[in-house]
Amino acid sequence: MTISRRDLLKATAVISAGGFELFNSPVAQAASADIQNGSRMIKKVALTFHGAGAPDYADPLLKLFKASGTKISVFAVGTWLVKDPSIASKIIDDGHDLGNHTMTHTQMKTISAKRVDSEIAACANELKKLIGNHGAWFRPSGTQFSTSTIRKAAVKYGYGPCISYEVDSEDFKDVSKSKMVTNVMTNVKNGSIISMHFGHKVTLEAMPTILDKLHAQGLTPVTLTELLA
Repeated sequence: MTISRRDLLKATAVISAGGFELFNSPVAQAASADIQNGSRMIKKVALTFHGAGAPDYADPLLKLFKASGTKISVFAVGTWLVKDPSIASKIIDDGHDLGNHTMTHTQMKTISAKRVDSEIAACANELKKLIGNHGAWFRPSGTQFSTSTIRKAAVKYGYGPCISYEVDSEDFKDVSKSKMVTNVMTNVKNGSIISMHFGHKVTLEAMPTILDKLHAQGLTPVTLTELLA
């Protein structure tokens, strides 16, 4: 495939302008790299949560975030939404982002293209039923990084570049509270996207300390929508 000089100059102008117009093209979106962080120029970070597990931990975390004025982004597993539909409105009503993390939280790199498509579509449909849209963002399950097959399917269902992360709290390994705090605070930077999970006790235990330490460093947790604006 060749590109004309006119098209090349047009694309270059968009990039030089610093805008996101180029991502509006499905082809450009499918070819783009996953987003791991926001701007390094602003002292903001995104706390992103994989939405699954018992409400025993999700509900207290949401109460903590509401009380502290903290905004987060949740990537919901479709089966989690089916089991507890009310969680979607709780997240949205508190001003958080709610996105798609596939229907069954399968290993996305190991399944067929048809199954990839159905996993994204099914969760998108569940979100539409509950909040009226397919969700703000998409993150593939079972992998930190997407593939071209995953990216094409995500674009098909209305999502932009897939959301990855650069800081892994490792809470899903049920590490100790001190280890989780260390994992976050030794790696966080301006613009960091941090990966966490709702379904683990250590996340609830460590979160007050993490919030205190982030604020002590002048870092404000915001939604992905704000971080990537």
